[in-house]
Amino acid sequence: MQTKQKVSTLLLIFALFLFLFPSISSAHAYIKKSTPLENETVEKAPSEVMIKFDESIQPAFNSIKVFDSEGNRVDKKNGRVDPKQPSILTSGLKNGLPDGSYRIKWRVVSSDGHPVEGVIPFQVGDEGQNSATSNKVTKGYKPKADLIVIRWLQYFSNAGYVGLIFFYMMVMPYKLREIESVDKKFRRLINASLTLLFFSLLLSLPLQASIESGFPWSEVSFPLIENVLMNTSYGHSWTIQIALLITLVLLTSFMGMAESTKRIILWACFILGSALLWTKSMTSHAASQSNQFLPIAMDFLHLFGASIWIGSLIGFVGFLSLRKNTDFKQDYLRMIKNFSKWGLIIVLLLTCTGIYSSLLYIPNLSALVQTTYGQVLIGKVSLFVLMVVLAGVNFLKGKRGTANGLGTPIKGELLTGLIILILSVVLTNLPTAMQSPGPFKETNIVNEGKQITLAATPNIIGTNLFEVTLKDKAGQPIKDIEQLHLTFTMLEMDMGKETVNLAKTAEGKYEVKGLHFTMAGKWNVHVHVLTKSLESIDTDFIVLVGSQ
Repeated sequence: MQTKQKVSTLLLIFALFLFLFPSISSAHAYIKKSTPLENETVEKAPSEVMIKFDESIQPAFNSIKVFDSEGNRVDKKNGRVDPKQPSILTSGLKNGLPDGSYRIKWRVVSSDGHPVEGVIPFQVGDEGQNSATSNKVTKGYKPKADLIVIRWLQYFSNAGYVGLIFFYMMVMPYKLREIESVDKKFRRLINASLTLLFFSLLLSLPLQASIESGFPWSEVSFPLIENVLMNTSYGHSWTIQIALLITLVLLTSFMGMAESTKRIILWACFILGSALLWTKSMTSHAASQSNQFLPIAMDFLHLFGASIWIGSLIGFVGFLSLRKNTDFKQDYLRMIKNFSKWGLIIVLLLTCTGIYSSLLYIPNLSALVQTTYGQVLIGKVSLFVLMVVLAGVNFLKGKRGTANGLGTPIKGELLTGLIILILSVVLTNLPTAMQSPGPFKETNIVNEGKQITLAATPNIIGTNLFEVTLKDKAGQPIKDIEQLHLTFTMLEMDMGKETVNLAKTAEGKYEVKGLHFTMAGKWNVHVHVLTKSLESIDTDFIVLVGSQ
Protein backbone atom coordinates (compact mmCIF):
# COMPACT_ATOMS: atom_id res chain seq x y z
CA MET A 1 0.00 0.00 0.00
CA GLN A 2 2.88 2.35 0.87
CA THR A 3 4.57 1.69 -2.51
CA LYS A 4 1.35 2.51 -4.36
CA GLN A 5 1.09 5.79 -2.48
CA LYS A 6 4.67 6.67 -3.44
CA VAL A 7 4.03 5.90 -7.11
CA SER A 8 0.82 7.96 -7.02
CA THR A 9 2.74 10.87 -5.51
CA LEU A 10 5.33 10.76 -8.30
CA LEU A 11 2.64 10.62 -10.99
CA LEU A 12 0.95 13.63 -9.40
CA ILE A 13 4.26 15.52 -9.51
CA PHE A 14 4.64 14.69 -13.22
CA ALA A 15 1.13 15.99 -13.87
CA LEU A 16 1.87 19.24 -12.04
CA PHE A 17 4.85 19.93 -14.30
CA LEU A 18 3.07 19.00 -17.51
CA PHE A 19 0.14 21.30 -16.93
CA LEU A 20 1.24 24.15 -14.67
CA PHE A 21 4.45 25.40 -16.28
CA PRO A 22 4.37 27.56 -19.42
CA SER A 23 6.72 26.91 -22.33
CA ILE A 24 9.43 29.25 -23.54
CA SER A 25 10.20 28.83 -27.24
CA SER A 26 13.83 28.07 -27.92
CA ALA A 27 16.20 26.36 -30.35
CA HIS A 28 19.15 26.99 -32.63
CA ALA A 29 18.00 29.36 -35.37
CA TYR A 30 18.86 28.57 -38.96
CA ILE A 31 18.04 30.18 -42.28
CA LYS A 32 14.85 29.10 -44.01
CA LYS A 33 15.06 31.65 -46.83
CA SER A 34 17.02 34.73 -47.88
CA THR A 35 16.45 37.49 -50.44
CA PRO A 36 18.65 37.46 -52.45
CA LEU A 37 19.50 33.78 -52.27
CA GLU A 38 23.02 32.46 -51.80
CA ASN A 39 24.99 33.07 -55.03
CA GLU A 40 21.88 34.37 -56.78
CA THR A 41 22.35 36.77 -59.72
CA VAL A 42 19.78 39.56 -59.88
CA GLU A 43 19.40 41.98 -62.79
CA LYS A 44 18.91 45.03 -60.55
CA ALA A 45 20.06 45.77 -57.02
CA PRO A 46 17.23 45.17 -54.51
CA SER A 47 16.05 47.94 -52.20
CA GLU A 48 16.59 45.73 -49.15
CA VAL A 49 17.97 42.35 -48.10
CA MET A 50 15.97 39.89 -45.98
CA ILE A 51 16.79 36.73 -44.04
CA LYS A 52 14.02 34.51 -42.68
CA PHE A 53 14.89 32.07 -39.90
CA ASP A 54 13.07 28.95 -38.75
CA GLU A 55 12.13 30.57 -35.43
CA SER A 56 11.85 33.92 -33.68
CA ILE A 57 15.22 35.51 -32.96
CA GLN A 58 16.24 37.66 -30.03
CA PRO A 59 15.63 41.41 -30.42
CA ALA A 60 19.06 42.09 -28.88
CA PHE A 61 22.59 41.35 -30.12
CA ASN A 62 21.75 41.00 -33.85
CA SER A 63 23.34 42.65 -36.88
CA ILE A 64 23.07 42.59 -40.67
CA LYS A 65 25.58 44.38 -42.91
CA VAL A 66 26.10 44.38 -46.69
CA PHE A 67 29.50 44.93 -48.32
CA ASP A 68 30.64 45.30 -51.94
CA SER A 69 33.64 43.51 -53.48
CA GLU A 70 36.01 46.20 -52.15
CA GLY A 71 34.77 45.91 -48.58
CA ASN A 72 32.72 49.09 -48.55
CA ARG A 73 29.51 48.98 -46.56
CA VAL A 74 26.48 49.59 -48.83
CA ASP A 75 23.50 49.05 -46.50
CA LYS A 76 21.59 51.90 -44.82
CA LYS A 77 22.63 50.74 -41.33
CA ASN A 78 18.99 50.23 -40.42
CA GLY A 79 19.09 46.47 -39.87
CA ARG A 80 16.39 45.24 -37.53
CA VAL A 81 14.19 42.33 -36.52
CA ASP A 82 10.71 42.73 -37.98
CA PRO A 83 8.46 43.41 -34.94
CA LYS A 84 5.47 41.77 -36.66
CA GLN A 85 7.47 38.74 -37.83
CA PRO A 86 10.32 38.25 -35.32
CA SER A 87 11.84 35.48 -37.42
CA ILE A 88 12.79 37.99 -40.15
CA LEU A 89 15.92 40.18 -40.20
CA THR A 90 16.03 43.00 -42.78
CA SER A 91 18.21 45.92 -43.85
CA GLY A 92 17.76 48.59 -46.52
CA LEU A 93 20.36 49.11 -49.27
CA LYS A 94 21.71 52.36 -50.67
CA ASN A 95 20.16 53.53 -53.93
CA GLY A 96 21.80 52.98 -57.30
CA LEU A 97 24.21 50.18 -56.41
CA PRO A 98 26.31 49.25 -59.47
CA ASP A 99 26.68 45.77 -60.93
CA GLY A 100 29.11 43.59 -59.03
CA SER A 101 29.45 41.09 -56.22
CA TYR A 102 28.11 41.68 -52.71
CA ARG A 103 28.11 39.93 -49.35
CA ILE A 104 25.46 39.92 -46.62
CA LYS A 105 27.21 39.50 -43.27
CA TRP A 106 24.72 38.65 -40.52
CA ARG A 107 24.63 37.64 -36.87
CA VAL A 108 21.63 36.72 -34.70
CA VAL A 109 20.99 35.11 -31.33
CA SER A 110 18.49 32.27 -31.38
CA SER A 111 15.83 31.84 -28.73
CA ASP A 112 17.98 29.47 -26.67
CA GLY A 113 20.67 32.15 -26.44
CA HIS A 114 23.15 30.71 -28.96
CA PRO A 115 24.62 33.10 -31.54
CA VAL A 116 24.63 32.11 -35.20
CA GLU A 117 26.42 34.06 -37.91
CA GLY A 118 27.22 33.77 -41.57
CA VAL A 119 27.83 35.33 -44.98
CA ILE A 120 25.51 35.16 -48.01
CA PRO A 121 27.13 36.19 -51.33
CA PHE A 122 25.02 37.45 -54.25
CA GLN A 123 25.55 39.13 -57.61
CA VAL A 124 24.04 42.19 -59.28
CA GLY A 125 24.31 42.00 -63.08
CA ASP A 126 26.94 39.99 -64.92
CA GLU A 127 30.04 42.00 -64.02
CA GLY A 128 32.48 40.00 -61.90
CA GLN A 129 30.11 37.03 -61.73
CA ASN A 130 32.88 34.45 -61.58
CA SER A 131 34.41 36.09 -58.52
CA ALA A 132 31.06 36.63 -56.86
CA THR A 133 29.91 33.06 -56.51
CA SER A 134 31.23 31.33 -53.45
CA ASN A 135 30.01 29.02 -50.76
CA LYS A 136 27.69 30.43 -48.16
CA VAL A 137 29.35 30.47 -44.74
CA THR A 138 27.17 29.82 -41.68
CA LYS A 139 28.71 29.34 -38.27
CA GLY A 140 26.74 28.23 -35.27
CA TYR A 141 27.92 28.50 -31.67
CA LYS A 142 30.33 25.75 -30.65
CA PRO A 143 30.42 24.93 -26.92
CA LYS A 144 33.62 26.11 -25.22
CA ALA A 145 35.22 25.04 -21.97
CA ASP A 146 33.56 27.74 -19.84
CA LEU A 147 30.08 26.79 -21.04
CA ILE A 148 30.68 23.05 -20.66
CA VAL A 149 32.02 23.40 -17.10
CA ILE A 150 29.34 25.82 -15.83
CA ARG A 151 26.39 24.04 -17.47
CA TRP A 152 27.74 20.65 -16.38
CA LEU A 153 27.94 21.88 -12.79
CA GLN A 154 24.35 23.09 -13.09
CA TYR A 155 23.15 19.73 -14.46
CA PHE A 156 25.18 17.75 -11.92
CA SER A 157 24.13 19.78 -8.87
CA ASN A 158 20.46 19.86 -9.92
CA ALA A 159 20.53 16.09 -10.50
CA GLY A 160 22.28 15.59 -7.18
CA TYR A 161 19.69 17.64 -5.30
CA VAL A 162 16.62 15.97 -6.84
CA GLY A 163 18.10 12.49 -6.96
CA LEU A 164 19.35 12.57 -3.37
CA ILE A 165 15.88 13.47 -2.08
CA PHE A 166 14.42 10.61 -4.12
CA PHE A 167 17.11 8.28 -2.75
CA TYR A 168 16.41 9.35 0.84
CA MET A 169 12.61 9.12 0.57
CA MET A 170 12.11 6.16 -1.79
CA VAL A 171 15.21 3.96 -1.51
CA MET A 172 16.74 4.34 1.95
CA PRO A 173 15.04 2.22 4.66
CA TYR A 174 13.33 4.18 7.43
CA LYS A 175 15.63 2.47 9.95
CA LEU A 176 18.66 4.23 8.43
CA ARG A 177 16.91 7.59 8.14
CA GLU A 178 16.39 7.55 11.93
CA ILE A 179 20.15 7.42 12.57
CA GLU A 180 21.45 10.93 13.31
CA SER A 181 24.82 10.47 11.55
CA VAL A 182 23.07 9.25 8.39
CA ASP A 183 20.65 12.16 8.46
CA LYS A 184 23.48 14.66 8.94
CA LYS A 185 25.44 13.23 6.01
CA PHE A 186 22.33 13.41 3.83
CA ARG A 187 21.88 17.08 4.71
CA ARG A 188 25.56 17.78 3.99
CA LEU A 189 25.20 16.21 0.55
CA ILE A 190 22.00 18.18 -0.11
CA ASN A 191 23.60 21.45 1.01
CA ALA A 192 26.67 20.78 -1.16
CA SER A 193 24.43 20.17 -4.19
CA LEU A 194 22.45 23.33 -3.48
CA THR A 195 25.63 25.39 -3.08
CA LEU A 196 27.01 24.16 -6.41
CA LEU A 197 23.65 24.83 -8.05
CA PHE A 198 23.59 28.37 -6.66
CA PHE A 199 27.08 29.28 -7.91
CA SER A 200 26.65 27.61 -11.30
CA LEU A 201 23.39 29.49 -11.85
CA LEU A 202 25.00 32.81 -10.85
CA LEU A 203 27.90 32.21 -13.24
CA SER A 204 25.57 31.23 -16.06
CA LEU A 205 24.27 34.81 -16.45
CA PRO A 206 27.61 36.51 -17.30
CA LEU A 207 28.43 33.41 -19.36
CA GLN A 208 25.28 33.95 -21.40
CA ALA A 209 26.06 37.66 -21.78
CA SER A 210 29.49 36.71 -23.13
CA ILE A 211 28.00 34.19 -25.57
CA GLU A 212 25.25 36.44 -26.91
CA SER A 213 27.38 39.58 -27.24
CA GLY A 214 30.51 37.83 -28.49
CA PHE A 215 32.57 39.69 -25.86
CA PRO A 216 35.12 37.98 -23.57
CA TRP A 217 34.33 37.69 -19.86
CA SER A 218 36.57 40.66 -19.07
CA GLU A 219 34.37 42.94 -21.19
CA VAL A 220 31.01 41.79 -19.81
CA SER A 221 29.54 44.84 -18.07
CA PHE A 222 26.46 45.37 -15.94
CA PRO A 223 24.52 47.10 -18.79
CA LEU A 224 25.27 44.06 -20.97
CA ILE A 225 23.94 41.69 -18.28
CA GLU A 226 20.90 43.93 -17.84
CA ASN A 227 20.25 43.71 -21.59
CA VAL A 228 20.31 39.91 -21.39
CA LEU A 229 17.93 39.90 -18.41
CA MET A 230 15.43 42.31 -19.93
CA ASN A 231 15.49 41.48 -23.65
CA THR A 232 16.20 37.75 -24.05
CA SER A 233 14.24 34.59 -23.34
CA TYR A 234 17.26 33.24 -21.46
CA GLY A 235 17.09 36.23 -19.12
CA HIS A 236 13.41 35.57 -18.42
CA SER A 237 14.10 31.89 -17.79
CA TRP A 238 17.07 32.74 -15.53
CA THR A 239 14.82 35.00 -13.42
CA ILE A 240 12.42 32.09 -12.88
CA GLN A 241 15.31 29.80 -11.94
CA ILE A 242 16.68 32.26 -9.40
CA ALA A 243 13.23 32.62 -7.80
CA LEU A 244 12.94 28.82 -7.54
CA LEU A 245 16.46 28.55 -6.14
CA ILE A 246 15.87 31.16 -3.43
CA THR A 247 12.74 29.28 -2.38
CA LEU A 248 14.75 26.04 -2.28
CA VAL A 249 17.39 27.62 -0.05
CA LEU A 250 14.73 28.70 2.42
CA LEU A 251 12.99 25.32 2.45
CA THR A 252 16.24 23.36 2.70
CA SER A 253 17.18 25.28 5.83
CA PHE A 254 14.16 23.67 7.58
CA MET A 255 15.08 20.05 6.75
CA GLY A 256 16.24 19.35 10.29
CA MET A 257 12.73 19.64 11.73
CA ALA A 258 10.47 16.88 13.11
CA GLU A 259 9.81 13.89 10.85
CA SER A 260 6.20 14.76 9.98
CA THR A 261 7.13 18.32 8.95
CA LYS A 262 10.35 17.15 7.34
CA ARG A 263 8.51 14.85 4.89
CA ILE A 264 6.38 17.75 3.66
CA ILE A 265 9.46 19.95 3.23
CA LEU A 266 11.35 17.21 1.40
CA TRP A 267 8.51 16.66 -1.08
CA ALA A 268 8.21 20.42 -1.60
CA CYS A 269 11.96 20.61 -2.28
CA PHE A 270 11.70 17.64 -4.65
CA ILE A 271 8.94 19.37 -6.64
CA LEU A 272 10.77 22.70 -6.84
CA GLY A 273 14.08 21.01 -7.69
CA SER A 274 12.34 19.15 -10.49
CA ALA A 275 10.81 22.45 -11.61
CA LEU A 276 14.35 23.69 -12.22
CA LEU A 277 14.84 20.68 -14.50
CA TRP A 278 11.63 21.67 -16.29
CA THR A 279 13.04 25.14 -16.99
CA LYS A 280 16.01 23.46 -18.69
CA SER A 281 13.60 21.57 -20.96
CA MET A 282 11.94 24.86 -21.86
CA THR A 283 15.26 26.16 -23.18
CA SER A 284 16.23 23.04 -25.11
CA HIS A 285 15.76 21.83 -28.68
CA ALA A 286 12.35 20.45 -27.69
CA ALA A 287 10.78 23.91 -27.38
CA SER A 288 11.43 24.63 -31.08
CA GLN A 289 8.88 22.08 -32.25
CA SER A 290 5.57 23.37 -33.62
CA ASN A 291 3.67 21.19 -31.14
CA GLN A 292 5.76 21.95 -28.06
CA PHE A 293 3.87 20.08 -25.33
CA LEU A 294 4.92 16.50 -26.11
CA PRO A 295 8.59 17.26 -27.01
CA ILE A 296 9.05 19.38 -23.87
CA ALA A 297 7.36 16.74 -21.70
CA MET A 298 9.55 13.99 -23.17
CA ASP A 299 12.70 16.08 -22.76
CA PHE A 300 11.78 16.76 -19.12
CA LEU A 301 11.10 13.08 -18.40
CA HIS A 302 14.48 12.19 -19.94
CA LEU A 303 16.29 14.74 -17.78
CA PHE A 304 14.21 13.79 -14.73
CA GLY A 305 15.00 10.08 -15.10
CA ALA A 306 18.72 10.79 -15.54
CA SER A 307 18.70 13.03 -12.45
CA ILE A 308 17.05 10.35 -10.30
CA TRP A 309 19.63 7.80 -11.44
CA ILE A 310 22.71 10.02 -10.96
CA GLY A 311 21.48 11.55 -7.70
CA SER A 312 20.78 8.10 -6.28
CA LEU A 313 24.27 6.97 -7.29
CA ILE A 314 25.68 9.94 -5.37
CA GLY A 315 23.70 8.63 -2.39
CA PHE A 316 25.08 5.10 -2.80
CA VAL A 317 28.66 6.40 -3.03
CA GLY A 318 28.11 8.83 -0.13
CA PHE A 319 26.91 6.03 2.14
CA LEU A 320 29.36 3.32 0.97
CA SER A 321 30.80 3.10 4.49
CA LEU A 322 27.54 1.50 5.69
CA ARG A 323 28.35 -1.71 3.80
CA LYS A 324 31.40 -2.25 6.04
CA ASN A 325 29.35 -1.93 9.23
CA THR A 326 27.95 -5.32 10.23
CA ASP A 327 24.86 -3.65 11.72
CA PHE A 328 23.98 -1.85 8.48
CA LYS A 329 25.43 -4.13 5.78
CA GLN A 330 22.08 -5.78 5.02
CA ASP A 331 20.33 -2.43 4.97
CA TYR A 332 22.80 -1.19 2.34
CA LEU A 333 22.17 -4.28 0.21
CA ARG A 334 18.45 -3.74 0.68
CA MET A 335 18.84 -0.23 -0.75
CA ILE A 336 20.34 -1.73 -3.91
CA LYS A 337 17.36 -4.06 -4.23
CA ASN A 338 14.95 -1.19 -3.60
CA PHE A 339 16.58 0.96 -6.27
CA SER A 340 16.66 -1.88 -8.81
CA LYS A 341 12.85 -1.77 -8.98
CA TRP A 342 13.00 1.90 -9.91
CA GLY A 343 16.10 1.37 -12.04
CA LEU A 344 14.20 -0.73 -14.57
CA ILE A 345 11.56 2.00 -14.92
CA ILE A 346 14.29 4.65 -15.33
CA VAL A 347 16.12 2.66 -18.03
CA LEU A 348 12.88 2.17 -19.98
CA LEU A 349 12.02 5.85 -19.54
CA LEU A 350 15.44 7.02 -20.75
CA THR A 351 15.35 4.60 -23.69
CA CYS A 352 11.87 5.62 -24.87
CA THR A 353 12.41 9.36 -24.47
CA GLY A 354 15.88 9.10 -26.04
CA ILE A 355 14.52 7.31 -29.11
CA TYR A 356 11.74 9.89 -29.41
CA SER A 357 14.23 12.78 -29.31
CA SER A 358 16.52 11.08 -31.81
CA LEU A 359 13.66 10.75 -34.29
CA LEU A 360 12.99 14.50 -33.90
CA TYR A 361 16.57 15.67 -34.41
CA ILE A 362 18.25 12.98 -36.56
CA PRO A 363 16.60 12.87 -40.02
CA ASN A 364 18.56 9.91 -41.40
CA LEU A 365 21.50 7.56 -40.84
CA SER A 366 23.81 9.82 -42.84
CA ALA A 367 23.13 12.74 -40.48
CA LEU A 368 23.74 10.47 -37.47
CA VAL A 369 27.21 9.51 -38.72
CA GLN A 370 28.33 12.71 -40.47
CA THR A 371 27.15 15.55 -38.20
CA THR A 372 28.78 16.57 -34.91
CA TYR A 373 25.39 16.28 -33.19
CA GLY A 374 24.98 12.70 -34.38
CA GLN A 375 28.52 11.69 -33.41
CA VAL A 376 28.14 13.09 -29.88
CA LEU A 377 24.80 11.28 -29.59
CA ILE A 378 26.48 7.99 -30.57
CA GLY A 379 29.01 8.55 -27.78
CA LYS A 380 26.24 9.28 -25.28
CA VAL A 381 24.30 6.14 -26.22
CA SER A 382 27.45 4.00 -25.97
CA LEU A 383 28.14 5.27 -22.46
CA PHE A 384 24.49 4.74 -21.52
CA VAL A 385 24.83 1.05 -22.49
CA LEU A 386 27.98 0.82 -20.34
CA MET A 387 26.11 2.43 -17.44
CA VAL A 388 23.30 -0.13 -17.74
CA VAL A 389 25.86 -2.97 -17.71
CA LEU A 390 27.49 -1.61 -14.54
CA ALA A 391 24.05 -1.21 -12.97
CA GLY A 392 23.34 -4.87 -13.77
CA VAL A 393 26.59 -5.92 -12.07
CA ASN A 394 25.69 -3.93 -8.95
CA PHE A 395 22.18 -5.40 -8.91
CA LEU A 396 23.50 -8.98 -9.09
CA LYS A 397 25.96 -8.34 -6.27
CA GLY A 398 23.19 -6.86 -4.15
CA LYS A 399 20.84 -9.74 -4.92
CA ARG A 400 23.48 -12.28 -3.90
CA GLY A 401 24.13 -10.37 -0.67
CA THR A 402 27.72 -9.63 -1.66
CA ALA A 403 28.90 -6.30 -0.24
CA ASN A 404 32.58 -6.84 -1.01
CA GLY A 405 33.73 -5.29 -4.27
CA LEU A 406 30.65 -3.09 -4.61
CA GLY A 407 32.57 0.18 -4.33
CA THR A 408 34.37 0.05 -7.70
CA PRO A 409 31.37 -0.73 -9.96
CA ILE A 410 29.14 1.81 -8.15
CA LYS A 411 31.78 4.52 -8.51
CA GLY A 412 32.31 3.48 -12.14
CA GLU A 413 28.58 3.75 -12.78
CA LEU A 414 28.50 7.23 -11.25
CA LEU A 415 31.58 8.35 -13.22
CA THR A 416 29.99 7.13 -16.45
CA GLY A 417 26.83 9.06 -15.62
CA LEU A 418 28.82 12.24 -15.02
CA ILE A 419 30.53 11.89 -18.41
CA ILE A 420 27.11 11.40 -20.00
CA LEU A 421 26.04 14.69 -18.41
CA ILE A 422 28.99 16.41 -20.10
CA LEU A 423 27.87 15.03 -23.48
CA SER A 424 24.31 16.15 -22.68
CA VAL A 425 25.58 19.71 -22.18
CA VAL A 426 27.39 19.56 -25.52
CA LEU A 427 24.31 18.18 -27.31
CA THR A 428 22.04 20.85 -25.85
CA ASN A 429 24.36 23.55 -27.17
CA LEU A 430 24.95 22.11 -30.64
CA PRO A 431 22.70 22.66 -33.66
CA THR A 432 20.68 19.51 -34.34
CA ALA A 433 21.37 17.25 -37.29
CA MET A 434 18.14 18.50 -38.92
CA GLN A 435 20.13 21.52 -40.12
CA SER A 436 22.58 19.29 -41.99
CA PRO A 437 20.75 16.19 -43.27
CA GLY A 438 23.48 15.62 -45.87
CA PRO A 439 23.20 14.68 -49.55
CA PHE A 440 19.86 13.15 -50.54
CA LYS A 441 19.60 9.91 -52.51
CA GLU A 442 16.54 7.71 -52.74
CA THR A 443 15.06 5.15 -55.17
CA ASN A 444 11.38 4.59 -55.95
CA ILE A 445 10.00 1.52 -57.76
CA VAL A 446 7.18 2.40 -60.19
CA ASN A 447 5.42 1.07 -63.31
CA GLU A 448 6.03 -2.64 -62.80
CA GLY A 449 9.58 -2.56 -61.56
CA LYS A 450 11.10 0.53 -63.13
CA GLN A 451 13.61 2.20 -60.79
CA ILE A 452 13.87 5.99 -60.47
CA THR A 453 16.69 7.33 -58.32
CA LEU A 454 16.90 10.99 -57.32
CA ALA A 455 20.08 12.47 -55.84
CA ALA A 456 20.45 16.06 -54.57
CA THR A 457 23.91 17.32 -53.57
CA PRO A 458 24.78 18.97 -51.20
CA ASN A 459 21.05 19.26 -50.32
CA ILE A 460 21.11 22.74 -48.79
CA ILE A 461 19.60 26.13 -49.55
CA GLY A 462 21.11 27.49 -52.77
CA THR A 463 22.82 25.74 -55.66
CA ASN A 464 22.42 21.96 -55.81
CA LEU A 465 23.18 19.27 -58.35
CA PHE A 466 20.11 17.14 -59.13
CA GLU A 467 20.72 13.74 -60.73
CA VAL A 468 18.08 11.27 -61.90
CA THR A 469 18.93 7.69 -62.82
CA LEU A 470 16.43 5.48 -64.70
CA LYS A 471 16.61 1.68 -64.79
CA ASP A 472 14.23 -1.06 -65.87
CA LYS A 473 13.29 -4.03 -63.69
CA ALA A 474 16.39 -5.89 -64.93
CA GLY A 475 18.62 -3.06 -63.67
CA GLN A 476 19.51 -1.81 -67.15
CA PRO A 477 19.39 1.89 -68.17
CA ILE A 478 16.12 3.02 -69.77
CA LYS A 479 17.12 4.49 -73.14
CA ASP A 480 14.03 5.63 -75.05
CA ILE A 481 13.44 8.87 -73.11
CA GLU A 482 11.80 11.80 -74.85
CA GLN A 483 11.93 14.24 -71.91
CA LEU A 484 12.48 14.37 -68.16
CA HIS A 485 11.69 17.21 -65.80
CA LEU A 486 11.47 17.93 -62.07
CA THR A 487 8.80 20.00 -60.30
CA PHE A 488 9.71 21.55 -56.95
CA THR A 489 7.05 22.35 -54.33
CA MET A 490 7.77 23.68 -50.84
CA LEU A 491 5.55 21.75 -48.39
CA GLU A 492 5.83 24.12 -45.42
CA MET A 493 4.94 27.34 -47.23
CA ASP A 494 2.98 28.28 -50.32
CA MET A 495 5.71 29.31 -52.75
CA GLY A 496 4.17 28.02 -55.96
CA LYS A 497 5.80 25.42 -58.19
CA GLU A 498 8.93 25.44 -60.32
CA THR A 499 9.56 23.00 -63.18
CA VAL A 500 12.98 22.42 -64.77
CA ASN A 501 14.18 20.13 -67.57
CA LEU A 502 17.15 17.83 -67.09
CA ALA A 503 19.95 17.21 -69.59
CA LYS A 504 21.10 13.74 -70.55
CA THR A 505 24.64 12.88 -69.43
CA ALA A 506 24.65 9.15 -70.22
CA GLU A 507 22.19 6.38 -71.00
CA GLY A 508 19.58 6.47 -68.24
CA LYS A 509 21.28 9.38 -66.45
CA TYR A 510 20.11 13.02 -66.37
CA GLU A 511 21.09 16.05 -64.34
CA VAL A 512 20.53 19.77 -63.75
CA LYS A 513 22.27 22.26 -61.49
CA GLY A 514 20.59 25.33 -60.08
CA LEU A 515 18.94 27.37 -57.30
CA HIS A 516 15.82 25.25 -56.91
CA PHE A 517 15.90 24.73 -53.12
CA THR A 518 15.28 28.29 -51.97
CA MET A 519 14.30 27.49 -48.39
CA ALA A 520 15.21 24.95 -45.70
CA GLY A 521 12.59 22.38 -44.79
CA LYS A 522 10.53 19.71 -46.54
CA TRP A 523 10.18 19.81 -50.32
CA ASN A 524 8.26 17.60 -52.71
CA VAL A 525 10.23 16.83 -55.86
CA HIS A 526 8.03 15.35 -58.58
CA VAL A 527 9.83 13.42 -61.32
CA HIS A 528 8.04 13.23 -64.68
CA VAL A 529 9.45 11.04 -67.43
CA LEU A 530 8.00 10.73 -70.94
CA THR A 531 9.27 7.93 -73.17
CA LYS A 532 9.35 8.02 -76.97
CA SER A 533 6.44 5.57 -76.94
CA LEU A 534 4.51 8.27 -74.98
CA GLU A 535 4.54 6.27 -71.74
CA SER A 536 4.52 8.50 -68.64
CA ILE A 537 6.55 7.57 -65.57
CA ASP A 538 5.82 9.68 -62.48
CA THR A 539 6.91 9.54 -58.88
CA ASP A 540 7.44 11.88 -55.91
CA PHE A 541 10.27 12.29 -53.41
CA ILE A 542 10.06 14.10 -50.06
CA VAL A 543 13.38 15.86 -49.49
CA LEU A 544 14.43 17.46 -46.19
CA VAL A 545 16.64 20.39 -47.21
CA GLY A 546 19.25 21.67 -44.78
CA SER A 547 20.54 25.15 -44.17
CA GLN A 548 24.25 24.32 -43.96
